[in-house]
Amino acid sequence: MNTLFKTATSLAVFIGLLACGGKETTQDTASTGEVSIAADESLRPVMEAEEMAFEASNKYAKINSLYVPQLKAIELLLNDSVRVAVVTREMDARERKILAEQKFQYRSVKVAIDAVALITNQANPDTLIRTDELRDVLLGKRSQWNEVGLNGGSGKISMVFDNNSSSNLTYLLDTLGVPTASKAPVFAVKSNEEVLDFVKKNPNALGVIGVNWISDSDDPKTPRFLDGIRVMAVSRNPNARPERDPEDYFQPFQYNLALNRYPLSRNVVMISKDARQGLATSYINYVSSDRGQRIVLKAGLLPATQIIRLVNTHAE
Repeated sequence: MNTLFKTATSLAVFIGLLACGGKETTQDTASTGEVSIAADESLRPVMEAEEMAFEASNKYAKINSLYVPQLKAIELLLNDSVRVAVVTREMDARERKILAEQKFQYRSVKVAIDAVALITNQANPDTLIRTDELRDVLLGKRSQWNEVGLNGGSGKISMVFDNNSSSNLTYLLDTLGVPTASKAPVFAVKSNEEVLDFVKKNPNALGVIGVNWISDSDDPKTPRFLDGIRVMAVSRNPNARPERDPEDYFQPFQYNLALNRYPLSRNVVMISKDARQGLATSYINYVSSDRGQRIVLKAGLLPATQIIRLVNTHAE
């Protein structure tokens, strides 16, 4: 009788699993289970650090991260393929409409201020550029290195981005008011790391990457990424001249982000349409908490939810 009861119970469980399509029915909690997220590939270094720290603090939790172009990350969220998207912009009107039609309310949390960094080959003497010059490059009005910055370079500019749907390119076009880059000397590789490698091998390259790839001084990969490249300083002043106004040009690092000096900064947001208090919500809360924001700070970005203190190390 006991054996018959066990057999019947096992059969009922098996039928139940078939009815659920064979999927595991156990829900995650705030500290256990698994959750899938999609993040813009340009944010990979800082988000890998956040994931590692979160899992170390929650040993029964697993973050399954997929690093893709920004548009793909949002698409995966809209299609319910992931529960969180980590991107550098808010939802646009079309995307909000899709969510409204799905009867979902989404949550968007700003967790960092990032920057788009411009990099050149170490042999290139031009390390200064104004935003109006950069706009002209994207419009196809300037195509030679001797038309920008110190005018010390030579050869045709080759502008390289991380992928065909690059958030870095989209950001520059939107920020600088350029409708399309069809006339610019622009092409794409497959990742921010490939942009770094390309710039190291090509003296006339102008690479565009997320700054967190080169801003964490404690990351053992950073010296390798920085070797063979230069990080350009950018000015928003159209009247600035490198030989006369070098103080008007700023590099994309923490101090300049905090003082709003660097003109190509952007927000990092974590977007979720998860209504319950599960692992997705817990992970977002962690990244925006003091511990998560310390990781942002260490990565060389600017924390969004914590006050930071600037210290002047130069004697007056």
